[in-house]
Amino acid sequence: QPQTFNRNRLMIQLITAAAIVAALVLGLSVFFKVDKITVTGADVYRPWTIQEASGIKQGDNLLTFSRARANAQLRAALPYVEKSRIGIKLPDTVIIYIEELEVAYAAKCSNGIWWLITSEGRVVEQIDDVRAESYTQIEGITLDNPVVNESAVALEDSPQGIDPSQATEETQVVTVTNAQRLSAALTILQALENNGIVGEAASVNVTNLNAIVLWYGTRFQVNLGDISNVDVKIAWMNTAIGQLSEYDRGILDVSFTSWEDEVGFTPFVG
Repeated sequence: QPQTFNRNRLMIQLITAAAIVAALVLGLSVFFKVDKITVTGADVYRPWTIQEASGIKQGDNLLTFSRARANAQLRAALPYVEKSRIGIKLPDTVIIYIEELEVAYAAKCSNGIWWLITSEGRVVEQIDDVRAESYTQIEGITLDNPVVNESAVALEDSPQGIDPSQATEETQVVTVTNAQRLSAALTILQALENNGIVGEAASVNVTNLNAIVLWYGTRFQVNLGDISNVDVKIAWMNTAIGQLSEYDRGILDVSFTSWEDEVGFTPFVG
């Protein structure tokens, strides 16, 4: 038999549900507030700096504050923060886990000032000439008005060479932009990182994209040729250096043009 509608019973159920929800909200607002904020993994920045950048404050609701917003604010405000993660520990603690940038590379801007950038092209900070000597230097490009935490942009030179309007069927105008040179340099730096070679390269010169030159410390001038198969070329370079003695110095050719299937080595004279 169909049950008769009991209006009073429904009202009681609604009031009970509302009371439970209110109790939960009250409990969240009263009992689960942020009281402690701890930071782990930070060396460049002080814990207080990271806490301020995250926007998390004592008294915030522990269970409802936006972790996504806090992470975004950390990376936007602090260039050396590469990754961040935020956890909570009941009843009152927020834990901010930080992974800082391990390596950066130096490049000059148009006024001759050095800037650090990552292998992804993100600008980190401005540095002086002395500090620049401690980093792998990118040669062959100039940065255009670098801004911290934004992508680096290469300053384009005035067009040179053959006037396109004067070109004939017998001539070909080849234009290589500095943006392409910067992209090639970043690809090489990523290949160094992929092969576990961080901090060993003194410079990468991408002035000529068909004859890219990398200096491994002061011992080896490494001729990479063009940008093709650069991960393989860097791996072969690393293997070859490992097989040479600590006294060897010279030119390593990993362009695979003069030597198709091997690394060429020419000792320095004198």
